[in-house]
Amino acid sequence: MTTGSRAAHPDQVQGRRDPFAPLVENSLAAMFRRHAADGLATHAVPTGGAPQPVTRYGDGRHRINLGSNNYLGLAGDPRVVEAATAALRQYGTSTSGSRVLNGTTRLHLQLEDELADHYGAEAAVLTSSGINANLALLSTLGHPGDVLLVDAHAHASVHAGAAASRGTVSRFRHNSVESLAQRLERLDPRAGAVVVVDGVYSMTGATAPLAEIAALCDRFSARLVVDEAHGLGVLGAGGRGAVEETGVLDRVDAVTVAFSKSLASVGGAVMTTRAAADGIRASALPYVFSAANEPAGVGAALAALRILRSEPERMQRTRENGALLRRSLAEAGATPAPGRGAVLAVPTGDDLTTDAWKAAFDAGVYVNAVAYPAVPRGQAVLRLSVMATHTEQQLTTAAAVIGEAIEKARAVVAARGGAPHAVDAAIA
Repeated sequence: MTTGSRAAHPDQVQGRRDPFAPLVENSLAAMFRRHAADGLATHAVPTGGAPQPVTRYGDGRHRINLGSNNYLGLAGDPRVVEAATAALRQYGTSTSGSRVLNGTTRLHLQLEDELADHYGAEAAVLTSSGINANLALLSTLGHPGDVLLVDAHAHASVHAGAAASRGTVSRFRHNSVESLAQRLERLDPRAGAVVVVDGVYSMTGATAPLAEIAALCDRFSARLVVDEAHGLGVLGAGGRGAVEETGVLDRVDAVTVAFSKSLASVGGAVMTTRAAADGIRASALPYVFSAANEPAGVGAALAALRILRSEPERMQRTRENGALLRRSLAEAGATPAPGRGAVLAVPTGDDLTTDAWKAAFDAGVYVNAVAYPAVPRGQAVLRLSVMATHTEQQLTTAAAVIGEAIEKARAVVAARGGAPHAVDAAIA
């Protein structure tokens, strides 16, 4: 395999652009390399154990973990582990085929039935990831001339799925009912319209104004799709997410979820009508041409869903922990952005984020450092998330550490003359 330019050939065409250039010259990759060289590698931090409130990391140290999506604390729950183990023993390590061929087990059918029941939907379709749930649904929607109206801050998989559809994509301003209304008003009245939003936005914890959005969809005869990856198991009396908490679940045409958060597994699902589900099974590439979810993951997700439904106190504890951490951060001088549920975002800006992350990491707290393109340019944050199993002491201690880490980062940046790292500045 070549590692650079190919050796000259006597008949070689001259002047052809290198199609690998977007990869090898990628400015974000250059930033990651710079951070690694500076000891500030905030990405791909290896762990040495399950994502628990206190997690063992690859360097052997234990840290308070505020960077996991294990919202209900089930990723290491003995019941979930045993369910995954039992599925592994019975069905093996892989389905070795897609759902339309040999890849369906009774576990797949059980999980689909119980997810559909949980959301009051006619059917559910499993996918191999949360990303593929959005791709499977959105890529199969619309005719040429139809429009998918997508919140500008929706998950990347929402934008990718919409772009793969036969319709046209129109972005509206984040959480702006006015911006959405203006775009709906300008549509050709014959064009099909689908509005797509996140119930809970993954980087900030902000929730969509779903009541107002549903009203617009009713007024303009538009379909409504909501990604509840970060709402499932956290918001709503039954843990169905923002669609339940805002009372619009019966007005939504499809809900997508990811299993890698509250369901302590990997995978995703689309909950919708039986007819729409049949269409996904017949034509969506991520379903038809992808190996079915591995049995252990399905077994884990099924066990976690049953615990979610039978132990609502876990969801209440997650919400209480989120509120406690928000208060504690504000008291520590690190007030988070407005939001709900398990996700919190502490604004730091591009110049402070990596230094603040490193200071917190060295002091025993793991968080996520999030910059462009996951958030808009110049709006980098420390992304935090709570688990139902965090203790009050862990959260208050972590908040104090984060407040001190941000102050330390300010001092480091000031010593550099107020300038961010060179590579960071180059992509800002």
